[in-house]
Amino acid sequence: MKDVVRYRAMESLCRQSAVFHPLESWRLLAEAEMWHHKAEEEVAGCSPQHGGTAPTNALARTESLGEAGGASRPPAS
Repeated sequence: MKDVVRYRAMESLCRQSAVFHPLESWRLLAEAEMWHHKAEEEVAGCSPQHGGTAPTNALARTESLGEAGGASRPPAS
């Protein structure tokens, strides 16, 4: 689970850096997308260290971390 937090932090850092470095924003946003997918794979349990199963509350914890980190996502409906 520590990896998911790290992946989300890297995603956020890349997105924030893209705002301050507009000439490199295309690369930074692509890198943010890569970190996003890594985190999603980890949560889904696709990583070999979890044996293909995700913990039952992993998604809830990562979503609450995103809200606490000030991420601007539309509300889930």
